[in-house]
Amino acid sequence: MKTLALCLLFVLQVSGNRTRYDDILDLEDGAICPRGTWSVDGTHYLGGDECELCYEGEYNDEEGGIACEMCPAGTFAPDMGYWECLKCPPGEITKETGNYECFPCRKGQHSPSEGGTDCMDCLPGYYQDVEGAASCKICPILTYGDDVGAIACKDCPSNTNKEGMTECKIVCPAGHVEKDGQCEPCPAGEYESEGQCKPCGAGTYSDKSGSVSCDLCGAGSYSAEGAVQCVECSVGQYQDKSGQALCEDCAAGYYGPNVAAVNCIKCAAGFFNPQQGQSSCQECPAGTITDIEGQLACQECDAGSYSISSSQCAECPAGHFSDDKAAECSPCAPGYYAPQPGASGCKPSPAGTYVDKEGAVDTLVCPEGHYCAEGTVTPSECPAGSYCPEGSASPALCPVGTYNPDALVSSDAECIKCPAGKYCGEEGLSAPSGDCDAGYYCPAGSSTSQKVISPAGNYCPAGSAKPTPCPRSTYNELTGMSSLVDCKSCPEGQETLVEGATSLDQCQDVNCSPGQYRDPVKGCISCPRGTFSNIDNAVACRPCPRHQYSSDEGAVQCMQCPVTAFTWSHGTDSLDGCIGPVIEVCTGEDMTGNCYRYYDDNMNLNTTIRSAKVISGEFELFDKNNQAGYFKRISERDGPVNVNELGNLSNLRSVKALLNDVFCSLDKGQQFHGSIRSTSKSGKACINWKRTPLAHKAEPNHYCQNPDGNRLRAKPFCYISETETEECDIPSCIWDMDCYTGNGVQYRGRVGRTSSDYDCQNWNRDYPVIHSYHSPEYNWAGVGEHTFCRNPSPESEDRPWCFKDTFWTWIDIWDFCDIQQCSKDGFDYYRF
Repeated sequence: MKTLALCLLFVLQVSGNRTRYDDILDLEDGAICPRGTWSVDGTHYLGGDECELCYEGEYNDEEGGIACEMCPAGTFAPDMGYWECLKCPPGEITKETGNYECFPCRKGQHSPSEGGTDCMDCLPGYYQDVEGAASCKICPILTYGDDVGAIACKDCPSNTNKEGMTECKIVCPAGHVEKDGQCEPCPAGEYESEGQCKPCGAGTYSDKSGSVSCDLCGAGSYSAEGAVQCVECSVGQYQDKSGQALCEDCAAGYYGPNVAAVNCIKCAAGFFNPQQGQSSCQECPAGTITDIEGQLACQECDAGSYSISSSQCAECPAGHFSDDKAAECSPCAPGYYAPQPGASGCKPSPAGTYVDKEGAVDTLVCPEGHYCAEGTVTPSECPAGSYCPEGSASPALCPVGTYNPDALVSSDAECIKCPAGKYCGEEGLSAPSGDCDAGYYCPAGSSTSQKVISPAGNYCPAGSAKPTPCPRSTYNELTGMSSLVDCKSCPEGQETLVEGATSLDQCQDVNCSPGQYRDPVKGCISCPRGTFSNIDNAVACRPCPRHQYSSDEGAVQCMQCPVTAFTWSHGTDSLDGCIGPVIEVCTGEDMTGNCYRYYDDNMNLNTTIRSAKVISGEFELFDKNNQAGYFKRISERDGPVNVNELGNLSNLRSVKALLNDVFCSLDKGQQFHGSIRSTSKSGKACINWKRTPLAHKAEPNHYCQNPDGNRLRAKPFCYISETETEECDIPSCIWDMDCYTGNGVQYRGRVGRTSSDYDCQNWNRDYPVIHSYHSPEYNWAGVGEHTFCRNPSPESEDRPWCFKDTFWTWIDIWDFCDIQQCSKDGFDYYRF
């Protein structure tokens, strides 16, 4: 029945995978050759190149084929016209291509799946006695196979219970081993493993023969190797785990009263155990205790206590005492006392002590801050104005010149020196006696109201701690004066140079010089930093104008900030207050050696420089004088740099400050990236841009910016809250707008006429002049859809120019523009 099914399958495969000769006869002239056929050009022409069937062992799976291919190994085509090769059935193979039939595997081999290309030998323990098999047969019991590719198994009388054996031997059941050709069980205390009897390990046992494993000894027991049963732990021992080889001794402080214990018991309070492995604990002897469980030793009762049980010490009652380790307390002998419980001894009554209850005398002398008269029962507080050291029989009075407002004072050091301006005229005062008299002054600790008379040139109202000097332009010739009215004024037009003048002779004509101003009371005063005066007898100093500073007192004029710097406001008091480019250079690496700071934009260096750091702004560093040769650009963000680490820049001979969007804004201010301002024009603090609606455009900092170039008349601004904006007072840049720098490549101003008074031609147009200076190729020079002067040819021209927008000139088609070169004398660098 199986053979019939395979035949039917073959017929279905053949009829479904091929084109027959009759199918070709039905083709029309010019038709595409069907799958399973071919022609020279893939089409069918009657009487010419007609479609032909692929030969046996070949196939063509595409229409319009011009050739047939060989069936691959593992497949076959039994007839002509196949477009898909058939897979060899299980048990048959083809090793090569182009087969029209498959070949059966020989005996001792098999091919388990369709499409096989090679037959496999049967493994040891298996055989195959027919050809064309899909699988091998297993050797039955009483046989074995010890070779590959067997066509039959060998007899094995010893093998009584297992198929697929590869050798002839006895196979014993679990728990048994072969001995003299017989299977015998492993004895008790052993178990079978890998055909051998092995002794049970320590902590395990086997109490019957024929075992394949050993059982664990339970908690509270143990065993040695090869045990047939477990042994219980002895008293004083325990074992809290299964499968152990030994029991553990109970630790000191514990005991084990029973056999087979899984844990030990702590010694109770009042008992102890100093050794391991004990079955009981000992009770603490008299005078000692243990007040917690599990103790190795007893603790002695402290002196002043005794043991009322083996677990508790108690204080000796008042009038009794004890040494340490006492079982009971002893009463104090006559003449001794113990006023409180817990005494370790009784002491005789010293002088100055007191009795506080019958039969007991206080062991302490009279305490500090108290005094104890003869027969005192309770110490008395030391009163204000006095002090009482320990053991005082009566208060000691604070000395003259001091006082004490508090009770309970124990030392004369706590008597307070009489404050300046007052006096303390007797002993034992609790407050100063009163104010110093008018016309006198009293230093701290004065004992009289007229301690020191007011000297000439001064006056002392009542309660003076020191004399008050007569102000400038007044004097006083007498001592003991008590009021400002006692100071006489200098004649009109005169003043004294100091306070406390003592005669008319000290009144002099005074003329304040430049750098000072005249105060009506204090006289001539130097102008503070950030101000100046340039006239005699100025009534006030003037603040330095914007873009100037004064770093010293007494300035007669202000210093100009570096040309490339500015100030936010008037009154700048140091060079550091000038905002502009600053670079520091040093003769040693890592900013060591002699260091110098430069501020302007054209600087030659006269010594060897090995390191540099931009303090603010951006600079170009040149290896030749006058800003020539190889250069490297650095900014304050780069931090300190060593010259030998800047690529080809081996020497540093000159530097140039870059006047860019760090200190001022160009165009719409969108490129401004300075960190010079974090407050708005009204002085309100700028919040971080990451908290604003423009967080996706702005740098995440607090500085003024214009990240989209569209806010507040295209000036840098900031958010003063998450919804409110305000303009910042960032100045506008003048260079390359009102004038040009260098060769004019950076000029972006709006001059659109030549020096010869012609309009400029649009850069992106070719009439009337045809040229090649168009954007975007020349965007770097600022050309574009406009008529403003630019310099896109810096290799040949040295200033901005443009093509003339006229048809009436044919020779001079271009001209320079009438734009001034930026200079320190002709232009400010910033506009506010």
